[in-house]
Formats: sequence, structure tokens, C-alpha cells
Amino acid sequence: MLRFPASTAVLGLLSLLFLSHVVDADEELSYIYYDNQEFLANASNVLKISWPEVKGALEHPDHEDTATYTGFDWTQPFPGSSIDGFKIHLRIANDVPWPETAAHNQSTEVSALTFGIPDAMMNAAKGLPKPMDASWYVCQHYFVSSLPDPTAPMDHDCGFLSTQCRADLDSSLTDRWFQEDPDVACSAFSLDAVPVSCQGSLGLIRADVLAWGSDSFEDDFTAKFLTVDEVNQATWMLGTGFVEAGNTTAYYEASNRTFIVGTVFGYSATVEESKRQTPKLSLSCLRSEWIQPPPPNTTISSTVAPIAYPASTSTEPAVNTVASTTVAPSTTNVATGPSCVSGTISPNRINGDFQELCGFSCSFNYCPPTACQCLEYSDTPKPVPANNGKAGCALEDAADDDYQHLCNFACSHGTCPEAACRYC
Repeated sequence: MLRFPASTAVLGLLSLLFLSHVVDADEELSYIYYDNQEFLANASNVLKISWPEVKGALEHPDHEDTATYTGFDWTQPFPGSSIDGFKIHLRIANDVPWPETAAHNQSTEVSALTFGIPDAMMNAAKGLPKPMDASWYVCQHYFVSSLPDPTAPMDHDCGFLSTQCRADLDSSLTDRWFQEDPDVACSAFSLDAVPVSCQGSLGLIRADVLAWGSDSFEDDFTAKFLTVDEVNQATWMLGTGFVEAGNTTAYYEASNRTFIVGTVFGYSATVEESKRQTPKLSLSCLRSEWIQPPPPNTTISSTVAPIAYPASTSTEPAVNTVASTTVAPSTTNVATGPSCVSGTISPNRINGDFQELCGFSCSFNYCPPTACQCLEYSDTPKPVPANNGKAGCALEDAADDDYQHLCNFACSHGTCPEAACRYC
């Protein structure tokens, strides 16, 4: 079956999809990310949507893009040989209605990603992939950005990314194979930020991740989802929040997102130490054809809700509604949820003295779950101290992306904890 790191405090959409398939299948509903935001893969950004509505809409998508890339033949023993013909297919359907239980008379623009493998790796008679050799393990990382120029031709090889960004992406997704979690090979997990060298061109965006080994192919449903370019109930989907049908701003938003997919072909735990090699990254980028943005007075925009997510103690996926990036009509109430007013360091962080840093930032609703843990929520957020114009940086022994941003937030608002941060 598909496996996700036990150390991750939240469930991404992909894990929710397969939990629902195995535990509590619902033939009429599927899962979708509500909107694109920094913590894309957090469970609080997931809603249910009508599967028949999605299926019908994506059978005739409004926009599409397809990227092909070179990967590795995992039907042969690791390290195998490179093979062309892997495919990622982006489909966008406009005006897909939300269930009335989610929002009254509201729709969303659905972006869906499906995948294909080379014909040589398929069993044509069964319409399924050939068995994966037990020596392989694959991790697929998903990033979504609205920063790249939508008017520029789409480079499916991601050539618009700088050489440093591409090198850092490769390193971050391959160098720590089996070092982050003994049960999951991936070097990076859901909610991990894109490298700092990529943030100038992509912004501060965080990953969703799907990981699989040979045992995933024992189930035909899962095998088909991973390898056959068809929309199904488990398809990876992203919406544009709650909007009225015909909202041209939402059309523009959906069609001009760039999807960056990094597929890492690596070894499983069964491979002998002497035969292990650094995994290989294949990088692909997709975006549909450009759509002219609407005149400024055709819609009202709002900001994404502040990040703060309750720690879940349930073993079942918790799905909550978050605020839309586009204002809903005044007759529709959209709950934004409570704000974090107290927090501490995440229990998954075992190194560094970040108690004061998380305590300060979480008090003002800046409590990223990959670094901190919110302890108390309130319907009334605390007012954030004035910005003093001073930038903050994490100390060298705490210089991962989460703490860089936390230090910048804290120091610029008057508290720069010496145990973790410095002015820069």
C-alpha cells in the first residue's frame, strides 16, 4: 500500500485519498485541495467534492497541457536503465459546483494531474503496469506556483528555473534517501519548502508528496492510479476556493498556475549497500495556455487565510474549511476558522532551542505545522506588533527554510530570540 512518514503531523491529499479508498469509500465523493496556498498539503486545505460532477467536467476539459520526461524502467532490477515516455497530463475544468454541504450555489475551477508510463512498461492485455521490481522506490513531489510569467512559452523541462535552483532541488529531493524516516525512502516530505534559491522564481511554496514501492502494485486500483493517464476518483486535484460560476478571475488563476513535479527514482530497503546509488530526479513543469486576466473591476480579491492548523489526534483524516482567495458573494458565509494565539515547538523537532521563537510567532497566528505546534485557538486573533523594518535570520545550526521565515517574522516584529535567530 502507499506509505507516508509517521513523523508528519498532517495528512496530505494523496494519503487522504487512499485512506478513503481503503477505509471508508464513498462512491459519490472525491477529495480536492480547496485552493493554492503555502501549506497546500495540510489536511485543513482539503474538501470533498462530487465525483460525478468532477468526472463529467474533466471528460471535456477547458484547458490542458502534457509534459513527457525520461525516467527509469522500474520493471527491471535497480538501477535499471533510462527510458523515455513517462507522461504528466494537466486538465482544467471550469465551473465545477461544490456540494451544497460545502457552500451554497458556489463552484470552483478544478485542475487535475494524471500520469502515464512508457508502453514498454505496461501489460497491454490487462491495461495495467507490469510488476515493479522490489528493488525500486519512487517519490513524486508536487509544487504549485503562480509566479512564473504565464505569457512565456511553457518549458516542460523547467528551463526557466536557475541552475542553482535546479541543483538545490535535486539535492533536497535525493541526498537524504532513507535518512528522514526509516520506513519511507523520500528525502523530503509533504509541507517541506522549495529551496531558498528557487523562491525568487517560484515563491515560498511547499510540497505534496506521493511515495510508492512494489507492494503498491498489488492493488489494481492503486496501480492504475499511478500509471494510467485517466481521471479517476483518486486523481490529484486543486481548486480555486468558493467562487460564482463564470468568475473570470478564477479562470485566470487556475489556468496560469505552474505545476512543478519532481519524480525521484531510487532504491528500496531490499537493495544491498554495495549496489545502492544516489536516486535520480526527473523534473517536469506544466501550465495550460495563457488566459488574459479580467479587468480589475470584475472581481474582489482577498488574501489567503493566515496559516495556523490544529494538531490532529485522530487516526482518521480531519477535513476543515478554510478561507477562499476570492471573496464569495455577500449572501454566502465562508468560515475562516479560529486563529492561533499560543504555541510551542513541534514535537517532531528534536534539535535546537526554538521554544521562544515558536511561542512568539504562534501567538500571532504564524504557526507553520512543520516547525511549531499551536496549543490554543481563539475567534479573536491577537494584534501583530508593528513591523520594525529589521530583517531576521536563523542561526547557522538552524538554517532550514521554516526557521528562516520564522526568524524573519519574529525579529521584524520586535522579538529576536538569541537561541535561534539574529538580526541580518
